Amino acid sequence: MKSAKNNRSIKQIVLYCFHKNTLVKGLILLFMAATLLFPGASFRGASQGLLLWFHNVLPSLLPFIILSNLIVRLNITRQISKVFYPVFGRLFGVSYEGCYPIVIGFLSGIPMGAKSTADLVSDHKINASEGNFLLGMCNNASPMFIIGYIAITQLKLPEINYVLFSIIYGSSILGAILYRRFFMQKFDSAVTVSMSKPSVNDKGATNHFSFEILNQSIMNGFEIVTKIGGYIILFSILAQIIREIGPDISFLKVLMIGTLEITTGISQICNSDMDLNTKIVLVSVLTSFGGLSAVAQTKSVLGNTRLSIISYIAIKCVSAVLALLLSVIYVSFFLSGK
Repeated sequence: MKSAKNNRSIKQIVLYCFHKNTLVKGLILLFMAATLLFPGASFRGASQGLLLWFHNVLPSLLPFIILSNLIVRLNITRQISKVFYPVFGRLFGVSYEGCYPIVIGFLSGIPMGAKSTADLVSDHKINASEGNFLLGMCNNASPMFIIGYIAITQLKLPEINYVLFSIIYGSSILGAILYRRFFMQKFDSAVTVSMSKPSVNDKGATNHFSFEILNQSIMNGFEIVTKIGGYIILFSILAQIIREIGPDISFLKVLMIGTLEITTGISQICNSDMDLNTKIVLVSVLTSFGGLSAVAQTKSVLGNTRLSIISYIAIKCVSAVLALLLSVIYVSFFLSGK
């Protein structure tokens, strides 16, 4: 009887924490206390996050966001989809308009895959079910980040750059397809209606350029890239605090940092004393998941589309498991003698 009462009490406490946002508020207060207890680490983390945003994210992402806004608003997505639909429609089972997020997401990475998907859902060019599928498949680390930063700069293995890219993107595509197959049964019936022809519902779209559209696209671009910068700085602070707690760089520590923010986490992994095969596997898994910072950035661009961030996280978890399997197979059979 006493045990049953204790179990009910624990359950009530957990439900209360989630229902009243007590857990979230507690974590915010804990984060605030950590910044006060570790002011040096907080300053360094904020500086690194700001520099990362200013030197890398801002110049590479802002033009893509502005141009993507113009492409959606001027209804150019139809022309792009017309080129890629014969391949992507059959390969991924997406609608005519759904080809555009695949192109822009695979080219520019997080969060442009999510942003372009959210724009099309908001304009009623694709439905929410297809949007959730595309959100998980198209929103990955950019090819240049994988090939340039991870393979060449950090791992110093330019010969595996395309293999690493194939593992990460392949696991993302397979993860989204598997998730759609087993957990999104309504997807196929919802998309079948729109697969054979372009959408005719172009809410907010026009074929005529105007400076008002350009101004709106620019302001929206700055709003989104500023939000992303804020998330990068906050997660960089947290990662730096974790990094400086304790004297050594342990496996658990680098795993925690990488789960929070992959840029810092990958740097820590590649500079650690782990063997090369372990580094490749860990980097593949963390990059496939994307990190909690990427989850927050993705959520920030979804707006009022009601796309599911829970489905996105679930797909990324499936992708991370697949990346683990693929990378283990690769290092076991192709790098075991090196």
